[in-house]
Amino acid sequence: MSQTHDAHEARIYQRTIILISALVLSIGVSETLYGLMLDSRFLVRDGLEWTYDVVIYATAAAAFGRGLRAERFAAFVLALVLLGAGLVTIWQIWRTVVEPPEVEPFGITLAGLLIIAEAWTLVALLWRFRRSRHPVIEATWLSSRNDAVTSTLYALVMMAARFTPMTWPQMAVDSISAILCLQAGGQVLRDLLRVDKGGKA
Repeated sequence: MSQTHDAHEARIYQRTIILISALVLSIGVSETLYGLMLDSRFLVRDGLEWTYDVVIYATAAAAFGRGLRAERFAAFVLALVLLGAGLVTIWQIWRTVVEPPEVEPFGITLAGLLIIAEAWTLVALLWRFRRSRHPVIEATWLSSRNDAVTSTLYALVMMAARFTPMTWPQMAVDSISAILCLQAGGQVLRDLLRVDKGGKA
């Protein structure tokens, strides 16, 4: 199983990550379909952005416990996804400057409530694994930590924007999200390289 946990803990992590994958996928699909029904560009875009989380947690669920090579490959993929999410967020900041988004009060409120509830549910589910240095577990924990911080800030800022449609608060939150994603991806890659050099996972 995992190099970091005993068999019992590894089984708990595996069940937890499968549950999280199913939960995130169902939220993303539901929000996207609902956005299409309402012809809401905001809800469709927000629903599709759950893809990052689906990829992260599904990859971890598929690879964890299947041997060192599979787990290390998954950790490398997860690090790239985190780095990619950070770079895409930087691009979105630029797009906000070039083409400020249209404010959709209902879509913003619904997406904000979903984001906050999902983010803190994932943190609660993964809290027991927060000190792990196993790259796969570390990547999923850091991803959930990032989401809890940035998603809560983002949701509150966007809901406040219903009354004062400014773009700078969203850009500030997106900047924090980009920094955390790049930091998390770099940390996972660092730990992978440390293992290559003979350190402990």
